[in-house]
Amino acid sequence: MIQMFSNTLGKEELKAVKKVFDSKWLGFCNETKMFEKEFAQKIDHPYVLSTNSCTTALNIAMRTLDIGLGDEVIIPTVNFVGCANAIISRGAKPVFIDVDTRYFNVLPSEIEKHRSSKTKAVLVLHYGGHPCNMDEIYQVADGLYIIEDSANSLFSTYKGKHCGTLGHAACFSFDSMKVLVTGDGGMITLKNEELYEKAFEYRYFGFPKESTSGMTSLEGGKKERWWEFSLNRISDRNVTNDILSSVGRVQLRKLPSFIEKRKEIWQIYQDEFKNLSFLEAPPGSLPDTESSYYIYWLKIKDNKRDKFARYLVDNGIYCTFRYYPLHLVEYYQAKVSLPNAELISEEAINIPLHQNLTDDEVFKIVDTVKNFIK
Repeated sequence: MIQMFSNTLGKEELKAVKKVFDSKWLGFCNETKMFEKEFAQKIDHPYVLSTNSCTTALNIAMRTLDIGLGDEVIIPTVNFVGCANAIISRGAKPVFIDVDTRYFNVLPSEIEKHRSSKTKAVLVLHYGGHPCNMDEIYQVADGLYIIEDSANSLFSTYKGKHCGTLGHAACFSFDSMKVLVTGDGGMITLKNEELYEKAFEYRYFGFPKESTSGMTSLEGGKKERWWEFSLNRISDRNVTNDILSSVGRVQLRKLPSFIEKRKEIWQIYQDEFKNLSFLEAPPGSLPDTESSYYIYWLKIKDNKRDKFARYLVDNGIYCTFRYYPLHLVEYYQAKVSLPNAELISEEAINIPLHQNLTDDEVFKIVDTVKNFIK
């Protein structure tokens, strides 16, 4: 079975992990600090913190922006369940809105339509790695916090700036299905130093930054009783560790080649599928943007999407649809009709796109898709 997602891990990552093992310190330390520093340099943004998952990063973002009971957060319904759960976990209400039918990204007009006196933030997803139109979003979301779900869009850019640096907070994922893989883990970026300091404390039990290391070192002899500490707020343990961070540092160096390979495969798909009457291929990137090419999607016409999906699987090609519209999840009790997302949910399917696909696999996928109606 040709898989939807894959990772590229090898000797370099093993060597980095061995170095951490040999150090006898596996927790949060120098490798993680270096990973944060190098990540910050790559995206040209100073306020970066590593976390143990993207979901944790989302939860920290909600806390840092003081989103809580009675607040509303606008969120595109084509999105990952973790985003809605992060909102609800704070006692806030997710307000699901519709997306455009081409990029599957949030519609600015929907933000304008659904914002209220209770709206505190907008959470946007750059679907598949294609950046949202952030200028239009900022116009209609004036006065609201902007949170970017950048799990799809590592190294995507909008008008020369990296996705994940465009809002008040942003969250990245490094799980086993992403472009940069550490197995688990994530990053949160913050707009300014004030938000960064709050997020830093929420990341690790509420310790202020100056006292965090006091329990694990002599702190350069600055404190007579270095084991004493203070708290600024109540929180959890949300840090990652040096094992995962050592892998992340190696992956970060490889990332441009991963994305370049994905872009090549994306373009092959675009060229091969553009004249097929039974499907619609995705559009090219918006002007002044660059994608991470994380997900490739097709829209299958004439109510044949499910038949097409079964056909691919029966021919050894795994496919799926990300992301099932959240307003259709019964638990959320949204009771709203969002026609674009509902249409996408019936027509769209994601096919394999990753840097480990061989030429034979790519053209098997191409030929199999083309033969669907023969």
